[in-house]
Amino acid sequence: MQEDEIRKEKIRNILTPDIQVCPVCREKYQGEASCSSCGRNMLEPSYKGMVYECPLCSQLYCEECWKKMEKEGGHAHEHIEEESKGLFNK
Repeated sequence: MQEDEIRKEKIRNILTPDIQVCPVCREKYQGEASCSSCGRNMLEPSYKGMVYECPLCSQLYCEECWKKMEKEGGHAHEHIEEESKGLFNK
């Protein structure tokens, strides 16, 4: 479990437009570095936008999807409510 967190933290640290990743690693880590909304692999050199992470669910989003969610009022966290066994329920 701790290895997963270390790997996720490494991926978060390289999700910047200034860092290039080899094609093998782009493919290998696509699932962990893709937008949770549109599926865009944010490790691709063609992606130049910001990467956003929801502080509640830790999902990653591309800049376009994040701005769209802001306009629409955010995204649902039903899966977190289910996992928390009613923590968010009144």
